[in-house]
Amino acid sequence: MISNKWVGLRLLFLFFAIVPFLSCENKSSENGNATRKVLLQKAEKNLKKNPDSTLFYTQKILKNVPKNTLGEEEQITIYQFRQKAFATIENMDSVVAIGKKIRVLASKIPDPLAIANSLLAVRGDIDFSSQEEMTNYLPGAIATFKKNNMPFESARLSASYGTILCHKGNFVQAQSFLLDSYRVFNTLDSTKRIINVCMNIGSTYAYTKNTKKSLEYYKKAYDAALKIKDSSAITSVLMNIGTFYSDDLKDQDKALEYYQSALRYVSKKSNPFLKMKIDYNAAVAYFSKGDLLFSERTFQSMLADCNKNKAYEGVAMASKGLGDVYIKKQQPDKALLYLKQAIHLSDSLGMSYEALQMRPSLLTLYKNTKNYKDALLVSEQMKTINDSILSAEKQNAVNELEIKYQSEKKETEILNLKALSKSHQLMLFGLSFFVVVLFFVLRRQNRLYKEKQHSYAVLMQQYKEVRLDKLSEQIVTSAKEPNTAEEAALNNLDLYTQLIAYYEKEKPYLNAKLKAAEIAKIFQVPQRTISATLKENGHNSFNHFNNKFRVADVKRQFEDASCSVLKMEIISSRAGFGNKQSFYSAFEEFTGLNPGFYRAEILK
Repeated sequence: MISNKWVGLRLLFLFFAIVPFLSCENKSSENGNATRKVLLQKAEKNLKKNPDSTLFYTQKILKNVPKNTLGEEEQITIYQFRQKAFATIENMDSVVAIGKKIRVLASKIPDPLAIANSLLAVRGDIDFSSQEEMTNYLPGAIATFKKNNMPFESARLSASYGTILCHKGNFVQAQSFLLDSYRVFNTLDSTKRIINVCMNIGSTYAYTKNTKKSLEYYKKAYDAALKIKDSSAITSVLMNIGTFYSDDLKDQDKALEYYQSALRYVSKKSNPFLKMKIDYNAAVAYFSKGDLLFSERTFQSMLADCNKNKAYEGVAMASKGLGDVYIKKQQPDKALLYLKQAIHLSDSLGMSYEALQMRPSLLTLYKNTKNYKDALLVSEQMKTINDSILSAEKQNAVNELEIKYQSEKKETEILNLKALSKSHQLMLFGLSFFVVVLFFVLRRQNRLYKEKQHSYAVLMQQYKEVRLDKLSEQIVTSAKEPNTAEEAALNNLDLYTQLIAYYEKEKPYLNAKLKAAEIAKIFQVPQRTISATLKENGHNSFNHFNNKFRVADVKRQFEDASCSVLKMEIISSRAGFGNKQSFYSAFEEFTGLNPGFYRAEILK
């Protein structure tokens, strides 16, 4: 009895000791979850304006919270925030590394949209091994975006996939993805995206020896780059045009001019891969001119940079260039070392087309050293690779894709015309008859209307002349009084301040047909005074001044959730824009962004 009693007391004591501990542990867990939620909210809030803060908050979660307490979905969210933050500060190495982590986690759930978005964050040139890792996911990601009705995102990945396929020598499939991407970007009026796609389409035509089409798309890319004043894009286009002159037209001096122009646009923030490409092409041009000294120096400098940045694609290309230089300088041992290294790297990286372009140099070297056995082996390899990559059938297929793309557009137009039923045609006939009758009825009314308008115009002209005479008298009178340049500037500034106040209060810019003469009439000043005041305050025209307020009104509507269901045309017309072209031009001028893109981003 005593023994059992003591056992019962011990159990009772143990119960009261554990209950508070469990309560504290649950409370601690709840506090931890609340803290984590707050940190995630802060990370998301600072994503656009202060990405470094996003990195700090997400790192704090990853460091302090045990991974086994985080689900896959929560981990994906954290890594997505980090990837977007690194993309904002243009740290592509971290973007690529985090993308791999997201894909591993998303594959477990599975979450195909998260996988697709992890590929979307990658921008610009990245090393070839990272491209290879992404290639396996790209077709599925493109299909995922299409399935979710996300054409812009799908087109971006199609452009990336087409570029990678070009390197692999699969020009037909590459052209298919690139043209599909070009079609979407053209529809969405996405100028910046069109630049890269046009450059890659131009490169595809250059590879398949279609010189005319190649230059056509390079020029499209250049015009688009100039339109948005994107220095990186202008650099890439100039480099590609230089390569076109070097490879296709054999004009090395012209090519070097383009490379030098391209280097002038390279900024410190530019991707190092871009400068490496320009250096390589310049070295090739020097080699073709017979300037072996400059060619060797440029290749050696490029090789050192590529090794430092672990850019193995660049290492392969620089090694090939040095191999050619040493063949020319009759240094076969050095040439063989660099050429073998170049071909081995190209083969291992899957750069089929580049590897094919390198083998003729090795063949020349073996022939020069009378190594006919190895020369025959290289010759057979070249024939096999050439048949698989650059067959006449494939070149024709690439060209046919463009023809198919153009013919599909025409066929669609023809089908739309044929879609009119017989009842519609009869209706059109009836309407035509009615229009003819109406024409004669309205003709007489129109004559009367014109006479009335003429009379009205004469009266208005007389009124304007009288008013101008009165204003001239006032100007002559005021000119006789002393007036300094400072007073004139102050008067203009006062008028500009009044204009701003009037526009903000009365919103006259909402009238798409507003004229400067109307504003001059309201303020009782000559029209030229209005124009001079606006020019002195940084506006090149009266329409430019109006568009500033109209763009601000559009932005206000974009940020209003109640306007989210309205079409773009309705919003722009409500703000006072007369047509789509003027709206798009003005919006891009004052914001630097495409309105569709701005609207999509601001509503997220």
